[in-house]
Amino acid sequence: MSSGKMFSVYGRMTALPGRRDELIALLLDGFRAGDDSGLLAYSINAAFDDPDTVWLTQLWIDKAAHDATTRSEPVAAVTRQIPPLLARQPEGFYGHAVHSGGRTAKS
Repeated sequence: MSSGKMFSVYGRMTALPGRRDELIALLLDGFRAGDDSGLLAYSINAAFDDPDTVWLTQLWIDKAAHDATTRSEPVAAVTRQIPPLLARQPEGFYGHAVHSGGRTAKS
């Protein structure tokens, strides 16, 4: 059931030294494996100050859409491949988006 609030996910993952690109490839595989009908935005970011750190940002229409996609077998199959690439436990932060939007350049 939808709560009517957009659901946001922010995560940090630290790959084993030299394995960041493999981690990014798996995150992209997971993104492609899911039903993204409830996904509004998805971003994978490489940290400037740490060659092994990846930041993940997601914006969903609601928590139910997130849960349905991330618990699906295709996404879970990819997710199970991630822990062997990690140097430490991932950190995740969840919340309701207060504002989402973009700015366009003014002429």
